[in-house]
Amino acid sequence: MSNGEHLQKLAENIGKGDSAAMHKILGCAMTDQEAQFILDLPAAAAELAAKWGMGEQAIQDRIMGLARRGLLIPSKKGMRFPADPATLHDGILSSAPEHVPAGMDKFWMELYDGEGWGEEIGNVLSGLPVRILRTIPVLNSVSSGSKLPPHESITDIIMAHKDLISIRNCCCRVGAKKCDHPAQVCMQFSKRAEYDLHRGSGRKVSADEALSIALTAGDSGLVPTVPNMSSMEGIDFICFCCGCCCLVINPGLRVGGLDKILAPSRFVSTVDADGCNACGECVERCAVSAIEVQEDTGVAVVDRDKCLGCGACVLACPLDGGMTMELVRPPEFIPETNFSPTSIMGM
Repeated sequence: MSNGEHLQKLAENIGKGDSAAMHKILGCAMTDQEAQFILDLPAAAAELAAKWGMGEQAIQDRIMGLARRGLLIPSKKGMRFPADPATLHDGILSSAPEHVPAGMDKFWMELYDGEGWGEEIGNVLSGLPVRILRTIPVLNSVSSGSKLPPHESITDIIMAHKDLISIRNCCCRVGAKKCDHPAQVCMQFSKRAEYDLHRGSGRKVSADEALSIALTAGDSGLVPTVPNMSSMEGIDFICFCCGCCCLVINPGLRVGGLDKILAPSRFVSTVDADGCNACGECVERCAVSAIEVQEDTGVAVVDRDKCLGCGACVLACPLDGGMTMELVRPPEFIPETNFSPTSIMGM
């Protein structure tokens, strides 16, 4: 791996100039010459062609090649290198598998676990004035008698974007590899989906396939999260998150600030104490350890302050009606608009 001056400059540009792990990441991801080219962006193709002694089509091909590897993202001024480690992590590790270099996942975990990036993320996100993400109930967890507003319904969100949906690998699970949950579940809509398809990191799916993927994700215990707003136009993705790998949930748990980062749904899980047989399935399913079986009573108890209201435990319970979702928050609990997660990840 090269430790050239241009790689050093890129590391400095994203605030990790002194990070040994970031130098490994960048050296694994690109050559120093590619780093030099990236430092010239954004710029017009004609300008780059003159500087690099290449044709404009060759310049465009080089830019696309770097984008496929997650090293460039679109901006108003043109393609550019990500401004922060989180966006770079997302771009590289959500790329098509053939574009993720061997060993890349280990270098990211050196940064995350070994150099304290996990705690850094948690402290930054929990210090924001608003919670950027929101939990929504998994499919089939809320009783058919409870009509969810469109922005709280996986089905309605998917159908609202049925013309363009992409599925890609979850960058968090590709990087951390700490669980067996499915990775091909990261759901993108609108411009996010367009860019996924443009750089080949995702594949287009129908609404029916998206719903099937959402069912699989919910059945496995993953927590559906979306931007924390009721505006359907602003809900441009659904993530399906776990507590061990997710770069939102896990950092929040590490610093004890998850409640300031991820808003729960308007529901909370409730146990039928008379019917509970203390099997522990709900305990195993909960991504945030909000449930425990009390030794004295032999009944599962939900910590309502920790519960995300995702309903994964409801699906896990083997007893009919053993766990249900209780509506505990008013509609105005969900803000109409909010920050875009990608607009505040300058950590």
